[in-house]
Amino acid sequence: MEEATQDLRDSGTSRSDTGMRKERMCGALAKFDKPIFSVDIHPTGKRFATGGQGGDSGRVVVWNLNPVLFEAVEVDPNIPKMLCQMDNHLACVNCVRWSNGGKYLASGGDDRLVMVWGLSVAAIGTPGKHKAETWRCLATLRGHAGDVLDLAWSPLDKWLASCSVDNTIIIWNAEKFPEMVCVLNGHTGLVKGVAWDPVGKYLASQSDDKSLRVWKTADWAQEVIITEPFEECGGTTHVLRLSWSPDGQYVLSAHAMNGGGPTAQVVERDGWRCDKDFVGHRKAVTCARFNNNIFVKEGRKYCCAAVGSRDRALSIWLTSLKRPLVVVHDLFSDSLLDLSWSSDGLNLLACSSDGTVACIQFTNKEIGTPLTLDEKNSFYEKIYGKCLANESGGDLSANLLVECPEILLAREKQEAKKEAAKEETTPKSEKSQSKILLSPSPASCGTSSTPLRPMDRQIETRTSDGKRRITPVFIPLTHADANESLGSQPGGTENCFSTSSQSKSRIKVEVRDDIVIHPNVSNHATSTQQNNSRTSDNSVRSGLDSRLRKHGAGALPGPRAAELGGGRAPGPAPGPAPPAPPRRTLPAPALGTAGPVVRAAGLLRLQVVNKAFNTQYGTLARLQLLPNNSASTDPVWETYLGSPVSCLACDARWACAACADSTLHVWRLARAGATRALPPIALMSQAAKLTLSGDTLAVVTTSAELAMWELASAACVIRPLCFRALLTPGVTVTNCSLMDDGNPMIALSNGKSYIYSKQLCVWVVWSDASDPLWRSSGGAAHPPRARHARHARHAPLARPAPGNNSSYSSGAARSWLEAQVASCLHLKLAKDYRHWITTLFSHLVNHGNEEQLRSILDDMLGPSHCTSTPKIWQSTILGIRKHDLLEEMLSLLVRQLRWQRLYAEYSDQLNDIKNSGAVVNGH
Repeated sequence: MEEATQDLRDSGTSRSDTGMRKERMCGALAKFDKPIFSVDIHPTGKRFATGGQGGDSGRVVVWNLNPVLFEAVEVDPNIPKMLCQMDNHLACVNCVRWSNGGKYLASGGDDRLVMVWGLSVAAIGTPGKHKAETWRCLATLRGHAGDVLDLAWSPLDKWLASCSVDNTIIIWNAEKFPEMVCVLNGHTGLVKGVAWDPVGKYLASQSDDKSLRVWKTADWAQEVIITEPFEECGGTTHVLRLSWSPDGQYVLSAHAMNGGGPTAQVVERDGWRCDKDFVGHRKAVTCARFNNNIFVKEGRKYCCAAVGSRDRALSIWLTSLKRPLVVVHDLFSDSLLDLSWSSDGLNLLACSSDGTVACIQFTNKEIGTPLTLDEKNSFYEKIYGKCLANESGGDLSANLLVECPEILLAREKQEAKKEAAKEETTPKSEKSQSKILLSPSPASCGTSSTPLRPMDRQIETRTSDGKRRITPVFIPLTHADANESLGSQPGGTENCFSTSSQSKSRIKVEVRDDIVIHPNVSNHATSTQQNNSRTSDNSVRSGLDSRLRKHGAGALPGPRAAELGGGRAPGPAPGPAPPAPPRRTLPAPALGTAGPVVRAAGLLRLQVVNKAFNTQYGTLARLQLLPNNSASTDPVWETYLGSPVSCLACDARWACAACADSTLHVWRLARAGATRALPPIALMSQAAKLTLSGDTLAVVTTSAELAMWELASAACVIRPLCFRALLTPGVTVTNCSLMDDGNPMIALSNGKSYIYSKQLCVWVVWSDASDPLWRSSGGAAHPPRARHARHARHAPLARPAPGNNSSYSSGAARSWLEAQVASCLHLKLAKDYRHWITTLFSHLVNHGNEEQLRSILDDMLGPSHCTSTPKIWQSTILGIRKHDLLEEMLSLLVRQLRWQRLYAEYSDQLNDIKNSGAVVNGH
């Protein structure tokens, strides 16, 4: 996908010059003057559904699509236009979505309910008002504490995702409604949009908390949090309907900002990069919807997307073009709220809060030819590997895809190189002999009439004192044996032990009575005889297996070769030991070389072009500061660097750039330009991540070192600190951030996160997704601030299911929560402490005893009932009034009637203290 850089208003496209066949309003909806918040076309293309405001309730209507597409059908009075009207919702309906199979229709509204509808077959054609078809509510899903804003069915219709203003996403089991799979807690603002990855591995969500989050369906953990494109966004849209491209490579977000203007941000699946966007709309983007088809034109595959905005305009984009295919201005008289493509990809419906729905039709000549279903499946298998979700019986562990096809290609190349090497190093005579010796016998048993060969015959002789001696023979692995042996490792134990039922060996023992070995033969003679025999046997068996040639006497190391050589002088001393494995390092970032990279810097924007100029001494990277609110392209400041910029961080005061040559550059920004704040800093290795918070800069290098500086005072806060011991092979740093007190936090790809304590000079464990204690606790929710530390890109363990009723679950949960409270106290994290202490108290209300509850309540109440002496009791903790915490805890205590006396006791004492005004503070 190429970056769109042209403004829609200046693109020169309109309805008249794009070849678009038809753009018309749905006349059947004209009599409904209430807002329409959602529209969705049935997979068969025969119906479409709308959701919005009814008379005094929410309204869902199923319409006939043919009267919208064909004018002749529209004027036919015998063909119904409205198929069914459902007013079951108690408040406005915000979203309607058909399942991928077309069997169900889901609707969500302001009444906090999700309703799942199904067609009543027996009632089709029943006369009545708006009852050409009868749709009945099959399930009502209750779980959200606020308005439901968006819905999405998973690709296999196994799950239904709903999001709400209660900051949560609920995953419902679509095979067992109303069963709830899990609740995704992570957003700190209204969640206004959800979208599934087309191959079923990820779920994306967008919220008013200025973030887009991607969740893994394998364990429902967060894969990544993207905030940078949304930092300047405000909550001005009713919905934020994002969309995933049908090839799975891009997520197209709703409202984002770039250079002070609204955009639709493009997030790439590969590395979750955010360096492309669709620009041009004058107001915030409310919805984006990819066409379900992958198109091809002139041998090039691409996708098509529609973008709607509050500026009442609609734009159509092709990922193969830099500019929009078509732009329709003033399509509605109010904001555009939802979009839907037909399954053939040629019809697009758009709805608005002005109560109208518009239909736009295209031809294959205009947008391309869609891939067939078989071609689409082949494309998915080529890019992602085979998905076994259909055959796994719902097993989540089987719903894993090969994300990187380069791994498969590399393995194939390695196998091909091995085969080619064998062919080149094996003489033709050996190849022919190998074919003769390894060709399978026509009979499967050992009763073949062919003569005994050296490989299936053992020679038995007797010494002069009557003892038996059997000469062993080498039996090479055939291809079938090799496959069977590899297939039995390591999961099964079928071949670990032999039993009497196994087939007997086909090796025959030939008894030789004509050979008698005398025991007084010297060892040297015996060794010589064995060496000669071994040499002759090798000359016969040289074609049995290519491995024999690698283990010849001349190829063995010195000591072992001397041992097999019958006491001969040892060979040369072994060569030097192989070098030690390289130090574990983090991957080096790549800022991109395809075009300029732009970052917001207050009233200015910082633009970086890595390959700006090619000189005879090398390439130069250019950095420019450009005004945000000006049409001028003249920079207010410009500088050059002699190495490509790999990491970038900036705000209104500072700009920091790390280069590929392991240097770090810092500038102080102003309206008139920028000045060097620090001299060029030589890092121990290339920077992997830059984090800028206020005047503090943190750098994580590829050699797993962290350093921090205070830029305003040009002082070092943390000297380069190595944390390589925290990394295991294959683990990388997914996030680095600074806490309120300035302590740095790093999140790793294995689900672990650490906060560095400058007081203890150690790393404090903040979270661990693989911790047995946490997993045994049932998986307590995480506080809003710390959730971003928990994402694991490759977390191998599933998230523990809530509601674990094991005998050890409550004790494990209490132990884990107490550890979290202790960490927050030491690290002075006030917001997190408030969350964890109330969560711990809530857990004790349900699973604890009176003594545990009193211990916390006494400390919060004050000196008269505190176990500690009044001299050391403080009325606040981390800046939070303890009596405020006590009120929150008392509100949790009323949920259990068995604690009503405890509630009354502490509530009365708290009221007495408030009325008397006697609050002891530190004395």
